[in-house]
Amino acid sequence: MLQERMLKSAMFYCQRCGKKNETENMRCSYCETYQQFDVIEIEKKNCKRCGKKIPVNSNYCSYCGLDQAQILLKELDETPQSKEKVDDQQEDDQKNNEIPTIDISDPKKLKEFIKEAKKEGIQVHVLGKNESFKSGVVPSTKLFIKDWVNVNKRMGRADFWWGLLGTFLLSIPVGVLISLIVSLFQGVLPGNVAIISKLCVAAWLAFFYVALLTAMIRRLHDIELPAYLALLLFIPGGDLVSFIIATLPQRRTKSTYTFENPKKSNKNNDHRNDK
Repeated sequence: MLQERMLKSAMFYCQRCGKKNETENMRCSYCETYQQFDVIEIEKKNCKRCGKKIPVNSNYCSYCGLDQAQILLKELDETPQSKEKVDDQQEDDQKNNEIPTIDISDPKKLKEFIKEAKKEGIQVHVLGKNESFKSGVVPSTKLFIKDWVNVNKRMGRADFWWGLLGTFLLSIPVGVLISLIVSLFQGVLPGNVAIISKLCVAAWLAFFYVALLTAMIRRLHDIELPAYLALLLFIPGGDLVSFIIATLPQRRTKSTYTFENPKKSNKNNDHRNDK
């Protein structure tokens, strides 16, 4: 308890993102995750470096900031070269204050790593090329529409283009629906038919362009380019440039954004804390 009071009054490393916080607030200043080091009821484990008690679901030690997954990977590695590579990667991540990315190309080793990580209570995100299991018009369009106001994720290249195509094709049934709505109002409010028609078209266009803008921002997150480049969509000639940028492949040098919504993850953490 003494360690916890000292930690709370001085500084701590976020249990989720690992970033250093110098605040008395129990929420991380970066990812807003509620810190559980002062919750007595939850199950705890020992940090693999300093040995202090931390919540069992912590990705990082609140005291020394060690990434528990990196140590777990070192234990699974057998060669000195791979261990040295992990050490160098963790050192670079600490310097850049970024969430570490572990690249495991061997499917068997990846499966073993995920299994061991779950035992240790470490949260693991497997970052593929797209969020959809199999990209296509239907799944990617659903994703495009579902996340139409979400900019806190990545969006894979295939999901972006399939989703854009599917949403554009939706303009056909939407146009038919608008025609039906206008025809219904034709007999009731004949003088306002033109206004109703324009409002319906404007509503669809507003939705389409907002969805396109947010999808472009998520695509830029996936390419690891600045999000403000999405504003090129609204500059004459810039839309072509932005679409060319959207064809670039995924980059994985940072883990700031994944295919998971961080707000949803934080809500789940808060729900567990309430329990």
